[in-house]
This record gives sequence, C-alpha cells and structure tokens, in this order.
Amino acid sequence: MRTTGASGEDLRAALVEQLRAAGRVRSERVAAAFAAVPRELFLPGHVRRLGLAAAYRDEAVVTRQAQDGSPSSSSSQPSIMAEMLEMLALAPGARVLEVGAGTGYNAALLAHLVGPGGSVTSVELDPDAAADARRALRAAGSAAEVVVGDGHAGWPAAAPVDAVVVTASTATVPRAWHGQLAPGGVLVVPLQLAPGMPLLQSVVAMRKVRHGFDPVAASAGGFMPLRGGPGRPGGGEVAAFEEAGDDVVPRVRFTGPALAGLDAADRRRLLVAALGFARREILPLRWPAAWSLLAYVALALPEERLLSVERPVREGPDRTVMRSALGVVDAADGSLALLAPARGGLRLESYGGTGAEHALRSAAERWGLAGRPGLGDARITVRYGVARPHCWRSVRRGDQWIGLDWAT
Repeated sequence: MRTTGASGEDLRAALVEQLRAAGRVRSERVAAAFAAVPRELFLPGHVRRLGLAAAYRDEAVVTRQAQDGSPSSSSSQPSIMAEMLEMLALAPGARVLEVGAGTGYNAALLAHLVGPGGSVTSVELDPDAAADARRALRAAGSAAEVVVGDGHAGWPAAAPVDAVVVTASTATVPRAWHGQLAPGGVLVVPLQLAPGMPLLQSVVAMRKVRHGFDPVAASAGGFMPLRGGPGRPGGGEVAAFEEAGDDVVPRVRFTGPALAGLDAADRRRLLVAALGFARREILPLRWPAAWSLLAYVALALPEERLLSVERPVREGPDRTVMRSALGVVDAADGSLALLAPARGGLRLESYGGTGAEHALRSAAERWGLAGRPGLGDARITVRYGVARPHCWRSVRRGDQWIGLDWAT
C-alpha cells in the first residue's frame, strides 16, 4: 500500500499483514495488539525526523547511545517482538515481568494482551529511559508500569508472575527470574550462545521447572546485551594498535575465554599470527544458515578454545567500524582459525598451523551431517546447582548449567 499520507491506523494494519505474511504473527490476539498500539507515540523523535511511516517499518530503531557512541537502548524490530509475544502465549489476566523497558512499546503490547485483569511491570536500568517510557505509555492510555532497577534482580514486588520476557541478551539466566515466576511460568529471553560474541544468539522460550527451565521453543534473533548485573568473568583483552592520523586505532582485538589459558608469550604469538598471512576460503552459505553454522561451531567446541576477534572494516571514506568474527585457537601449535561474516556467506580464515582450522572444519562437517540444524531447532535447558541437563552439549556458566540439543 502507499504510505505517503497514510494514517497511523492504516500503517498499523499494513504492518500486521506484513508480519502475518512473514509467519511472525500467528494468532488473532497478537495481531490485535499490533493493530491497536500506536508505535509512533513511543518514537516521537524518529517520527519528527523521518515521518509517520518510518515508525511502522519492520526495523529496530536506536533511541539512546552510550558515551562511546554504541547503542544503549532501542525499539526492537516488530517481527522479533511479534515472535516473542507468540512464544509467551499470554492469557487475559496474566501477570508479566518485562526486563528492559526501552521505549515502552513492548510493554504496551503486553498490557493489551493481558487486558485490564492482568498486570505488566517493566524494569528499566536507565532512569531517563524509564521516564520517557512512562510518558509514552500514559499518552497511549496503557496501564503498564515502569520501574527503575537492575533487571538481573527482576522485581520482587511484582512476584509471582506468569511470564518473564527479556528485551536484551544475556549469557546466563539469573536465579531471580526463576524465583519470581509462578510454577510452570514461561521465560522468553535472547540467550548469548558464544562467549564474547553477543550477536550470536537464540531467542528461547523456556518453562519453569523445579531446578531450572525446560525448553519450549527457539528462534533466531539479536538484541543488545543486558546492562547492569555482576558481568561475566573472562580472559581479558589483547589488542594490536596502529596510528591513523592523529588517532591510535586497533588493528585486531581478542576477547573471550581462550585468553585465560594463554600466557603472555602465547598471546603475543597469537597477535603476530593474526596480523600475518591468512589462508582464506568462502563458505557459500546463505543467511540464516550461516548464523546457524556459527552457533553450532560455538557450541560444538569447548568454550576455552573460543575467542571473539574484532577488526576494523572501512564502510566509506570517513567511516570505519569494528566487525566481529568467531575465533578458534589451538594452543599446541599456536594456530588461529576464524569464521567471519562475508558477502556471499561466511569466510574461513586460517593463520599459522592447521590445528585450529581442522577443529573448525570438523565442527562444520558435524553440522552438515546433523542436517544443518538452525537456531530455531535449538532446545535450550537450564539447571541450577550441580546437576547437568541430559543433552548433547552442556556448559557451566556461573551457578548454572546451560544445555543444548537440536530438535529432530
């Protein structure tokens, strides 16, 4: 349909049909929520700059930035919001805890779904963002409540709740969310699958059981990391720099658990290898299969062999950005292998010896033999304490075991 001069109601109807066609909206109740809640009220600056129709594009909108220019808050892409709302399967009268209010738009959708007999409490770390979300919710006539706090701790005053939905990614599932859910309650959260690579995620729905969570569903999706909390211990950072005019910029930066097992000499050798000659090969995988291979490799190999590798990429005459790749290290021969997003699929880069390359190729071969499982096939299980989940792969993260199977 033509969007120039279209009303908000028409634009909402068009967005609903787009989300239906993409398979993201599957129920009438979620469709009705998107048709009823005016997204433009939650994106006033965006609408002033780009017009009303811009609020109804199926895209995320960054609304706040940190001091270093990185995004700190946004309105999520409507298609992934719809997927998460479908995963929640909220009944009228349900009590919901949202972690990360953002603009308040998702809280308004949640409030529409649970109706006047339910409740929505949204926890936001940033007081200014919380105040803006409250104003937008009032303008929309929504009863959702926004409180200021660290979402890792949930919001005990709202407990018990029937559902917890998290709008930022995390590598672990805080016990507070489990404790504040009613028995059998549902958690929907974007889970970081690989240490040091926050963009490699699966949006998972899990149901509360006595000692953790059992899997319900999963989907591909990406969210900025959840702020606050204790953070995760890692292996630190190693980088090599060069001069660029008046600035000093990184040529390559390593983070991740593999660094913890390398001494100073090994770290220097790794940097030298990464700055040297590379054997390169394009793996012709279309998206989202490429993301699925990245996730499989990250979960098939031990975390202590994995790195996130950032390198500068020029995107224009005056713009350079840091791009991440998944790195695999072989401490025995000092070799490094990378899987990096590239035009046409993924690029395999190998530095130094062949140990890391062989490990990466072996994991990729197992992915193919398993039928190329995708992120939507992931079955994530969480157990607190010492008991590991019965699954194909499990990793210890803090006080919990996170296990993964591929649905067959």
